[in-house]
Amino acid sequence: MIKFFRSIRQRLLSENKFSKYLLYAIGEIILVVIGILIALQINNKNQERINRDYELTMLSEIKEALNKDIYNLEGGIKNLEELKQSVIVLTTVRNGSTYPKDSLDHHFNNVRQGGIALAINYSPYESIKSTGLDKISNSELRNSITDLYEVKLKAVEFWVNEFIRRKLYEKNDLVDAIFEKKIIPDTTDGIKVEYIINHELIHTNDQFDDFLVASGGYIPIAVRNISFAIKEMKSQAKEIASELKKN
Repeated sequence: MIKFFRSIRQRLLSENKFSKYLLYAIGEIILVVIGILIALQINNKNQERINRDYELTMLSEIKEALNKDIYNLEGGIKNLEELKQSVIVLTTVRNGSTYPKDSLDHHFNNVRQGGIALAINYSPYESIKSTGLDKISNSELRNSITDLYEVKLKAVEFWVNEFIRRKLYEKNDLVDAIFEKKIIPDTTDGIKVEYIINHELIHTNDQFDDFLVASGGYIPIAVRNISFAIKEMKSQAKEIASELKKN
């Protein structure tokens, strides 16, 4: 093809047809420019496809992480509800009722050790954040994802974890102050701490009220905060699913 165009130029020059040569040269330049523009357009289309494929992959990973976190948080609420039932049992005993020792020990240990720690999976969000959040082409979706991970989830995670952590320390201090303990050998951990609990002590020790407040007072607030997080995460997962269907 190059030889063909070169032969045309040489023939026009040899025949002194300068005006035709000039028109031909201009036409050739136009053809080259058109070729470059077509190549750029193809390259841009390929890059757009690559960017979109990456965007969809990362959105899918965020959606999957959200669904797993939702499952874990719902399990956390279930644990808190079970903990609440044990607190209710101990409160009933405190108010004068009696329970079999095995049941009492079970509920006491459940309350003493009870608590949850939120651990949100930020990895997919941080991955796309590190390459540029502008990779998410839908601006509304980009803003809602950023707001969820940077504001809402961090606030809930900090509040629940920090508040429960402090209550766990408070509970442990009260348990040590109220109950006698004995150390027994344990094949797994070497030693095991058991607290001696009885109805009389629960009925007469005023610090047991503080123990119940520290153990159960935070549960309704924690459940509300976690439920809020679940609601926001489900809404976000739904938005992402709608975006994925566009492709």
